[in-house]
Amino acid sequence: MTVDLSAASAAGGTPILFVDDDEDAAATYRVLLSMAGYAVSAVHSVREALDLLDERPDIRLVVSDVRMPEVDGLDLVRVLRHRFPNLPCILLTGAVLTGEDVIPHEALIVTKPVPIEELTRAISDRLQASSAKTANDATPRRGKRSP
Repeated sequence: MTVDLSAASAAGGTPILFVDDDEDAAATYRVLLSMAGYAVSAVHSVREALDLLDERPDIRLVVSDVRMPEVDGLDLVRVLRHRFPNLPCILLTGAVLTGEDVIPHEALIVTKPVPIEELTRAISDRLQASSAKTANDATPRRGKRSP
């Protein structure tokens, strides 16, 4: 199930995507981030996230849980790096990452539970860094779907 708050986007909120297999957590963060002024779409799997990103080129940032069934957030970051190379991502985890977890170098990992102020600060920082990089980068902001 996808929850889309496009009315917030129309009102000027920065569109972001929240990915978490825990529907209650996704709904809570969606409400809190919407109250902070973001236009939040929430999905519950990496597949849904990638499908929505293909449909919504206006999404400016992804926040994802690390531990999810089938495909985890670490793998999502790797896919985003290739398909949407300039799309920033923040990973949330309540689990301890181990030496077996291969963490992409561009991943920002925040430990749950995270105060909403800390998460919104991380989002703002990532968006500003992405805007600066895009302004200085000759490559397109969005990648194309791999064959």
